[in-house]
Amino acid sequence: MPTSVTTEHVAAGTADAGAADEHEVAPAAAGIASLAASWASAAGSRARLLTDLALAEAKLAAISIALMAFLAMLAAAFILGAWGLLMAGLIFGLIQLQVPLWPMLFVLGGLHILIAFAAWRGAVRLSDHLEFPATRQQFVEVQDNEGSGDAHRGDQL
Repeated sequence: MPTSVTTEHVAAGTADAGAADEHEVAPAAAGIASLAASWASAAGSRARLLTDLALAEAKLAAISIALMAFLAMLAAAFILGAWGLLMAGLIFGLIQLQVPLWPMLFVLGGLHILIAFAAWRGAVRLSDHLEFPATRQQFVEVQDNEGSGDAHRGDQL
């Protein structure tokens, strides 16, 4: 048996090996491309679904806020009505006990003014939280750490 190999045999063998590699690489590349397309499609679908969810929740939040405002006004009206009835009953009862009308009205009016003032002060104290003092302080510290040189820019926020 001859063991000599000609260049034609070598070239033919190399061509056959290259063709076999192409057939093995092509399905792998097609699989990767298919997986990438599927992933992109799934990511797009998820983004659309998340957007739809966020819009639905925003709409629900807006409707809830409007309904909460309406219910708060309704509750306030009933509370004011109840307060008025209680005050009318108290005045009627004190009149039945022969308490003079004008001094009684001045005392009740003064108590209402004190209660309103205390409630107003409480609301003013709570409004301090609306300025986000801790967050502003963090911004100032971040700016100081960055070396911006303008440590008072946080006061302008």
